Amino acid sequence: MKIIVAKTAGFCMGVKRAVDLALEHSGKESHGIQTLGPLIHNKQTLEVLKQRGVTTLDENKPTTGKATLLVRAHGIPPEMQKKYSTQGHRIIDGTCPKVKTVHKVIERFREQGFSIVITGDEGHAEVIGLMGYAGKSGYLVQTVDDIAKLPDLDKVCLVSQTTFDRILFDTIADAVRKRFTSSEVVIKKTICAATDQRQAETEELAKQVDALIVVGGKNSANTQRLAKIGTDCGKITQHVETENEINWDSISQCKTIGITAGASTPTWMIKRVHDYIQFMSQTRRRSIKNILLYMLDIFANMNIFVSLGAVAVYYASCYLQGFDFNLTGGLIAFTYFLTMYLWNSLASIEKTQHHGISRYHFYHAHKRIFYIIVTFVILLTLGFCAFYSLNLFYLMLFATLAGLAYHMSILPSFLQHILPYKTLKDIPTSRELFIALAWCTVLTFMPRVLANTFTIDILSIALFAWIFIIAYLRSLIFDLRDIEGDRIMGRETLITIIGEKRARKVMLLMIWICLAALLIVPSVLGLSVYKSTKAIQFFFQIPVLFYTFVFIRWNSNIHQKRNTLFIMLTDGMFYLMALGAVMADFFLR
Repeated sequence: MKIIVAKTAGFCMGVKRAVDLALEHSGKESHGIQTLGPLIHNKQTLEVLKQRGVTTLDENKPTTGKATLLVRAHGIPPEMQKKYSTQGHRIIDGTCPKVKTVHKVIERFREQGFSIVITGDEGHAEVIGLMGYAGKSGYLVQTVDDIAKLPDLDKVCLVSQTTFDRILFDTIADAVRKRFTSSEVVIKKTICAATDQRQAETEELAKQVDALIVVGGKNSANTQRLAKIGTDCGKITQHVETENEINWDSISQCKTIGITAGASTPTWMIKRVHDYIQFMSQTRRRSIKNILLYMLDIFANMNIFVSLGAVAVYYASCYLQGFDFNLTGGLIAFTYFLTMYLWNSLASIEKTQHHGISRYHFYHAHKRIFYIIVTFVILLTLGFCAFYSLNLFYLMLFATLAGLAYHMSILPSFLQHILPYKTLKDIPTSRELFIALAWCTVLTFMPRVLANTFTIDILSIALFAWIFIIAYLRSLIFDLRDIEGDRIMGRETLITIIGEKRARKVMLLMIWICLAALLIVPSVLGLSVYKSTKAIQFFFQIPVLFYTFVFIRWNSNIHQKRNTLFIMLTDGMFYLMALGAVMADFFLR
């Protein structure tokens, strides 16, 4: 089954801005913030936001004290904003800039004596705001038939709800011109360009697929219109809020499924729907291809690919430090990273459920078994290390305890009331840092411990830094993929703190610094360094940087198509490190 996700699906600019404002200010206010009306038309996201201190103001109850109130993206009538301001409440204006533009158009033409005719859905939050700005000069029309009911008007300005149907607006505009032929008529098509593009793409998508899944709130006007477009095109159309509402039987025989979503639907919810359809296709439709894809998904969910990547990095570490590859070390690297990633996945599964529905269900279904496997493999690995070498045992015991402690409360109870962080994972950006430290510590020093060599030279330090940076970049790549869901779920990563654009620049800067270090540092140390085989071996690692650079620049849509492919391509950085070592050994032998 082929799945096509619309490029315009998901949060529009205005909704994203309002959600960002809510999250930003909820963290600053001890009592959280309240929104004037539901922030967005998505119950699932509203429930998560509630856990972050963002609640909806009950206008039927009097507000106690001075509160922080957020105007949602739809905007509110000016009288309402004035009312709450005079009561002493702090107002944060989250009105979509596109909606604000319509407000200004209405004010300008109303002051010039125009009657304001608004096309929109009666009772919709944005329309209520627009009518508030139009005042007594405002008239609402929903269909062409409503034009005939308008009184005679000398000056008419036609505007629209920003999420109104583009084709219907054009039809109403023609009717207004014919109805008021002797009047001054100004047509302002204030439908948001993003809405226009979303509707146009949905129409094109519907022509390419056998069935269309529209994801979004049932009370969302723009989402309802997308569903209507699918129905009008004669395609099987399902309007769902979550993957649990999908009627699989009605689409099970379809060859191509299209997915689009309203402006209030977060990317992680779209991804859950995509993953569900993909999962059902692979498990309900028996074929060699689907079985293979399902097995790959299991390997990805169990962190097999990244654990094999650890073996690849261990091989590169052995070669670059001048040691023979030790199969024992490779096996320990595999089991250590397998158990640590499994442990941390199990411990954070609720906080990271937006990362993938198949992954979430997979861990929930086998949670007890995985805990037993992790415990058994950890004890087996440490027991083997103790039997093999005490120094190896001490290294792996330290690394294992550090990995297990990440999700545990390690502070005494009396300190938990003083310090803001109860666990290591509560420290902002700590996850990426500790993961990278685990990679570079274990994979740099294990070859030396196995060789009973404890001296540290400049190449060992360089290798430590090299592995740290690559592992750190891997974590940031996944954080880029999950930024929207991470912000809503409250996971403070480097990406959510500094923003996606800045993070990409930082990552690319790290790559260029590494490249410069590989090329320039040896010359600074002296030309004789270029005669050192060990130094030249590092040059064969340069393709890893170019691969990472390209992947960061062009990876934005891969994860929506297939999560497992995204994981495999990301872990490709580790396999390239091993390949660089193999190539260096071949050419420099």
